[in-house]
Amino acid sequence: MKEDFLHYLWKFKKFDTLNLRTINQEEITIINTGNYLELAGPDFFNAQIKIGDQKWAGNVEMHLKSSDWYLHLHEKDPAYENVILHVVWEHDADIYRQNNVEIPVLVLKKYVSSETISNYNNLKSPKSWIYCEKQISKIQSFVFKNWQERLFFERLERKSQSIYNLLKETNQDWEAVLFCLLAKNFGLNTNGNAFLQFAKAIPFSIIRKESFDQENLEALFFGSTGLL
Repeated sequence: MKEDFLHYLWKFKKFDTLNLRTINQEEITIINTGNYLELAGPDFFNAQIKIGDQKWAGNVEMHLKSSDWYLHLHEKDPAYENVILHVVWEHDADIYRQNNVEIPVLVLKKYVSSETISNYNNLKSPKSWIYCEKQISKIQSFVFKNWQERLFFERLERKSQSIYNLLKETNQDWEAVLFCLLAKNFGLNTNGNAFLQFAKAIPFSIIRKESFDQENLEALFFGSTGLL
């Protein structure tokens, strides 16, 4: 289990949101889960939650265990003073703010379906091919074939659009387009874009003019790329 999974569950509400209660049996109503922050500080910013009869606005912090709060030294960080709810997978310690007020705790494990947990465990287990290999066989043949066909046309449209863009940039010069695409493919996946930019930087009329003189052509290529 990783904290990223808890972030996913909370962000998309992949749990029973109708019967939530804190460890002290106070009813929880989620009005807004907040904005997920991937930077330093609490995990979710500006959440709105009703605990009991009191509506709160503030941050939500998540851990696999409640005690991780102290393990990460949050009790010494002022950024965590406005945490309104501590969401954990397992509760093993009470957490307090600097003013000794206890922070409400929600044990999320109680409200996540076994199917969701099973899917998560399947996804994180070692795979021999791709993550969804066991699910592909469950997809209807009609849906799967249509999906493959759609991917084919989308890929064809994407590739043809790049050719049309080059054709427009070269004033409908198909030979110039061919030269640019040859250069790009000589660069393969790693250097393809660099090779393409090099090919586009030299007017093809010059390349056409010097194409009968190998040394001039090599000097042109090496010079334009700063290799001389």
